[in-house]
Amino acid sequence: MRATPLDRAENRWYQVFNDPSPLVKQAPTLIAATAAAILTWWIPNLPFSHFGAAILGLVLVLAATLHAGVLSARRVHDGWVVLLVPLVDIVGLGLFRTGTGGATSLFSSLVLLPVVWLAAAPGIRYVFVVGGLTSLALLMPYFADPPDNSVEWLRGVIGPLVFAAVAAVVNELSRQQRVRAEQAEELVTERTTALADNVKMIVQLREKEHQYRSLVESYEGLWSSITAQAVIATDLGGVVTAWNPGAERLLGLTTAEAMQGVQIARFFSESSLTALASDSTVAQRSEQISELPPGVRSLFAGADGDQSSESDIDVVTAGGSSVPARVTVSPYRDGAGRQQGYLLVVTDESKAVEVARMKDEFVGMISHELRTPLSAIIGFLDLLQNDPGQPLTADQQEFVGIIERNAQRLLNLVGDLLFTAQVESGRFPLDRSDADLAELVRSAVTSAGPHAQREGIMLNADVPETPIRLLVDAGRMGQALDNLLSNAIKFTPRGGEVTARLRTVDGGVELSVRDTGVGIPEDEQNMLFTRFFRASTATRNAVPGVGLGLTITRAIVLAHGGAMDVTSQEGVGTEFRFVLPSAPRTEVLQSLSSGE
Repeated sequence: MRATPLDRAENRWYQVFNDPSPLVKQAPTLIAATAAAILTWWIPNLPFSHFGAAILGLVLVLAATLHAGVLSARRVHDGWVVLLVPLVDIVGLGLFRTGTGGATSLFSSLVLLPVVWLAAAPGIRYVFVVGGLTSLALLMPYFADPPDNSVEWLRGVIGPLVFAAVAAVVNELSRQQRVRAEQAEELVTERTTALADNVKMIVQLREKEHQYRSLVESYEGLWSSITAQAVIATDLGGVVTAWNPGAERLLGLTTAEAMQGVQIARFFSESSLTALASDSTVAQRSEQISELPPGVRSLFAGADGDQSSESDIDVVTAGGSSVPARVTVSPYRDGAGRQQGYLLVVTDESKAVEVARMKDEFVGMISHELRTPLSAIIGFLDLLQNDPGQPLTADQQEFVGIIERNAQRLLNLVGDLLFTAQVESGRFPLDRSDADLAELVRSAVTSAGPHAQREGIMLNADVPETPIRLLVDAGRMGQALDNLLSNAIKFTPRGGEVTARLRTVDGGVELSVRDTGVGIPEDEQNMLFTRFFRASTATRNAVPGVGLGLTITRAIVLAHGGAMDVTSQEGVGTEFRFVLPSAPRTEVLQSLSSGE
């Protein structure tokens, strides 16, 4: 908005009188002294009683004015050098009063002008200065022409007292005005600061708003671009509150249809929910959750903490077809940290399941195809070694032995592959019989004795003297123990120790194999039971193997209804443990690719 000439004029006058220069303050005194001199010169009834004193007084006033002009030019508005101007004015006006009639002078009141200027200066001391100077100014006529009566002297004393009282009032009013001005300036400063802070906050809010809108747009774009996975949000009662394009593609419901109060339980079959409910015991957290089917409560229970939970479960589409999927459930919380519901990420595992099935079929087929010629090779090698008509030389016997050992090793590998294929396909029968587990442990330790002796390792069996009988597949259980002992011996350096232990625990029997070997890194322990996985300590130390022994051992333990775990520390050793229930349960075959 452009300022008008009137505004500019007012602004100039405000600048002049808001902080007046010494010359502006001196102007009233100069004007009054000039007018008094002119009146005295032109009016006959106002004669000069002492012409020299009057002229000297006017000269002092002019000198004070010149001093004020110099100070104003140099922009000096405060300090004792400025207060010299009213001090000189008081003396000059006193002399002018003496020269224009003395005590009867018409211009005695002119002394009040510099008195007000001087009294307005900060500090009570200037009141006393005013009292002293005005006494000097008013008593000057008495020095030249002393009065004849006491009344005249009394007038010379009362005048300075009156001026001192006026100076005291002016000084106090000025002090109060300065206090109010300082308070006003502080208030203006505070309000200016607050206004600047408000402006800054508004700018920050606009920036945050822009960032928020950018994040919302990015989120909406990201949400719309996720089509490979179904991302679904529900409230605590399991009602769908968000539905992405991936959910539309996988489950066959549009977003508009899914947002009409659809329950998440609709997308899981009864059998899947029953299996989930039987796998865990769920505490009912609220009235809403207690209304959910038990299977859905179990699915949500794993995400009630701060961690996510994963489940391999079939989901049911809107068309009624079943799709194998991996469901990851995470808690959904608001800005205050209160849980508002759950976030489900559903990944279609159809291709992975089909690939695994084809892989298992291929492994099984190849295993069968390789086993037949290998069996024939081993058989003919046996005939070659034991043919009395054509005995072999020592070198030939050594070569045939090498061929037979490698053929037998390859046959064992084929057998392991065939075994894992049977486990994956669910065709893993057990030939259970009453067996003494203590004797099985002793036999396994005895069988592994020559291997341990060659490697310079002490092999121990810690088993009770009394038999511990259990209904197990003795052949498979011996195979599991052989695998654990073989691994322990391979991963234990010369001079180490391997111990096989058997003991009874609550509800079952625990078998363990502990070694003092190289150990397994903590971040790799959850991968140990995955097919073909080999720990970094195995590859680093060039330990032979293909990564099937632990997978087979775990499958045997699970088929007996048991559980298996491991504890290990690098450079200290490893202990594998599995617990078999005392009462045989239904054989449970789980995917070997899943972890404990």
